[in-house]
Amino acid sequence: MKGYYDDLFRLCGFEDEEINSERSRIKATLEKLELGPEDMERADAWVREYHDISLAGVRKLLGAWLKELIDLVLAKEEGKKIVYFGFPAILGPGLMLSASSKDVFVSAPDMVLDHTMGQIFNKLTPILEAGEANGLPPGHAMCSLWQAKVGGVAKGIIPVPDFALASSYYCDMGSKADDLVTALYGTPIAYIDGIMDSKWGEFPGFLPDRVEYLGAQINQALKMGEEALGIKIAPDAWEISRESSRPFRDNLVRLVDLMKADPVPVSIVELELLEALSGSSTGRGIREGVKAMDILVKELDKRVRAGVGVTEKGAPRVMVRLGHTSDPRVTRVIEDAGLAVPLTFILGSFGGVRVEPKGAYNTPGEIIANYEMTGGYYHGTDAQIQFYEKATQIMNLDGFIAQYLYNCRPVATISHAQRRYLEEKTGLPVLSLEIDNFDSRTHSADSLRTKVETFAEMLRARKRSASQIDFI
Repeated sequence: MKGYYDDLFRLCGFEDEEINSERSRIKATLEKLELGPEDMERADAWVREYHDISLAGVRKLLGAWLKELIDLVLAKEEGKKIVYFGFPAILGPGLMLSASSKDVFVSAPDMVLDHTMGQIFNKLTPILEAGEANGLPPGHAMCSLWQAKVGGVAKGIIPVPDFALASSYYCDMGSKADDLVTALYGTPIAYIDGIMDSKWGEFPGFLPDRVEYLGAQINQALKMGEEALGIKIAPDAWEISRESSRPFRDNLVRLVDLMKADPVPVSIVELELLEALSGSSTGRGIREGVKAMDILVKELDKRVRAGVGVTEKGAPRVMVRLGHTSDPRVTRVIEDAGLAVPLTFILGSFGGVRVEPKGAYNTPGEIIANYEMTGGYYHGTDAQIQFYEKATQIMNLDGFIAQYLYNCRPVATISHAQRRYLEEKTGLPVLSLEIDNFDSRTHSADSLRTKVETFAEMLRARKRSASQIDFI
């Protein structure tokens, strides 16, 4: 018997046999989310308007997020022990816990809610409001990602975790928000701390002490996870995790290469679905995401060969920090203004603009730390600027939109220094744009449009001027 959700789930890449085999789980999930037939109709229209559903790979990506949502919502009822981590996070410990037991579910629930209740159903606001009413009040610059997590638990949408991994090396609010979950629900928590104040110019080099310190933090978190969950870390858990994620990394490199094309073959709205999935899921979501990528890479390759793109050929090319996680309209403002977005900072760091790990280490924590230290997020402003610089040549950029979250101290504090150094080092214009990448209630698409359109016109004038000089 057809359900009221069939058409939407089919639109989001589910095959008929998948819908039929998961009917009871889909129904139970939608009931917990308080989503009925009218919500499905609104979501159908929303997805069709703001996602490129002409691409089967995009539809499958949306389906991957929905499958992760179903597994998240039902995890406790289905006997799983639940581990939550935040975003951005040190993913290694979560991957190792997930790889060590089939009875452990590990995920970033805030990102899952953003990409499903936001990007698909457009009903994230009630969850954010529940977070605000349960310890993370509005007007206090509280991170809206954590409002989604706390709100989801408070509303009974997502289960209370059995264990939490808090990455306070970068996001100082993350550990504080997990403290709130511990205070409210008694969840044991492991803090993975670090030091991101590298000397200016040190990156990509770093002292072995940094790896040893971060590695010790990770080893401690893994031990706490074993005790809290009643499991043992498998000796080959890291190797299993790395091997299982290899297809994703390989495809991401191919996608970044395809985005060098002019015109760019796909909106950054869709690639954000990819970059976020890699840092949010350790289970079915990421596995289904890899299948979606296989399809998407082939589709985009055809577009590149045919010269088909989402913006005009010759449009100014800008790099952004990341796409909006819950409201595709905000990201599309940039492309609607006539700007091509071939790359984000997150895509670049995963998809080729990265240094190689150095040294040899033996403990799981140090091995993970050695790999993670190759990313600019662990080092500060200078390292991040280097990534942007590399992207200038790789993607033939004309400028940058340096988004900064007003409620995220690590990002907000580097915003103007980043702009100054990028303009000096690359000679390219930079729009320093205040935004909230996780909540569009205050920083909506309409509120940002004038700034982005003005910047786009400036870049077009700059390109016209450069073309005239070259002609002369």
